[in-house]
Amino acid sequence: MRIGIDAHAAEQDGSGNCTYIRNLIRTLPAIGPGHEFIFYVTDRNHRFYRELPKQPNVRWRALRFGHPLVRIPFGLAAASFRDALDVLHVQYIAPPFHRGKLVATIHDLGFLHVPRTFSRFFVARSKFLVRQTARRAARVITGSAYSRNDILGTYGLNGRKVDIVSCGVAPDFFQDVDPGRIRSLLAKYGIRRPYILAVGRLNPRKNLVSLARAFARAKSEGGLPHRLVIAGKEDFEAAKIISAIRDIDGGDIVLTGFVPDEDLPALYSGAEMLVYPSHFEGVGLPVLEAMATGIPVITSDASSLPEILGDAGIAVDPGNEDALAGAMVRLAQDESVREEFQKKGRLRSREFSWDAAAQKILKIYEEVVRER
Repeated sequence: MRIGIDAHAAEQDGSGNCTYIRNLIRTLPAIGPGHEFIFYVTDRNHRFYRELPKQPNVRWRALRFGHPLVRIPFGLAAASFRDALDVLHVQYIAPPFHRGKLVATIHDLGFLHVPRTFSRFFVARSKFLVRQTARRAARVITGSAYSRNDILGTYGLNGRKVDIVSCGVAPDFFQDVDPGRIRSLLAKYGIRRPYILAVGRLNPRKNLVSLARAFARAKSEGGLPHRLVIAGKEDFEAAKIISAIRDIDGGDIVLTGFVPDEDLPALYSGAEMLVYPSHFEGVGLPVLEAMATGIPVITSDASSLPEILGDAGIAVDPGNEDALAGAMVRLAQDESVREEFQKKGRLRSREFSWDAAAQKILKIYEEVVRER
C-alpha cells in the first residue's frame, strides 16, 4: 500500500497540528514496514526532518508552492496522481481532486465555535473547505468523543465514518529529568521556582488574560510565593494578549515565547502545577504532557478537556476567575492533593500512546483501501 501524508504542519513549531504529524511521521513507518510512505512537505531541510533516522519505506516530496491556496489544490493533488497513492491523509483540508482514498484528521471545529480567535479569512476558508473534506473523506479521524459528536452533528455524517484515535504522549515526558537539566533550563528562560506553568499559543481561546488575573488574585488573597510562567509562541491577537498581561503583571509573570520540544519535559518537571484554562480544545495536549511528567493539572470543564483529564486533576469553569484562583491556591497549599493528582495523572497519561495511535490509523488505511 502506498500512503501519502500531507506533513507540512510538522514545520509549524509550537502548534498541536505540528505535534500530531511529527509523532505520526516518527511512528508510522516502523509500525507498517510493509507499506510505502510518502511525506509531502514544503521545506525538506527543516531541522525536524534532518534529525529523523532514515527508513527504507519512506520517501519525501517537497511541494513547490508553500502557500496553502496553491499547494493543496494543485501541488498536493498533482503529487497524489504522480505517486499513484492508495491513501491520502490530510489534516482538515484536502485537495478537490486526488488519487487514493481520502483519510482526514479533524481535531476540532474551533473555527465554528470560537471564530473570534481566528482571522476572518481562516474562518471563511475553513467553514467551506473542512465541510467539503469531511463529506468526501472515506474516514474522518478525531481525538476525542466530544469532537466526534461535534463533527457528526455539524456535518451530518454516518457514525461509522468518524473514528476516535486518541493522541499520544512522546516518551520524553515519561522520563525523569535530571535536576541539573531543570536548573539549566530555568536559567535559560529567567525563571525562578516555585512556578505555575501554562503552555499554549498566545491566542484568545487559550484564556491567558483571565489566567493572569486569577493568578494575581491567588497571590494577593492566598499569599502564594509562585510565579506564573506562560510558554507559547505568538498567535492571533498576541500583541493584545501580551499588553493585557503586562497591565496585570506585578513582576511575577514570565512570558517565555516559543519553547522547543526538547525543552518542554524539563519545563514541566520544574513546575508545581499546570494551569490550562482554554475555552475550547479538541484534545489539549499540554494536559496529557503535564500528567505524564508528574505535575498536577487544573484545566477547563469545557469542550473535550474533562474527557481527557478524567479524575486526574481539577476542572473549573474557564470563565470563573474566582474558581480558577481558588484551584491554584488549593493545589499550592495542599501537598496531599498534589500528590493524589500526580499519581492519578501518571496512570491516566499511560493510556495515551503514539504507537497505539499509529496502529489504529494504519488499520484505518487498510480498511478504506479494502472498501469498494
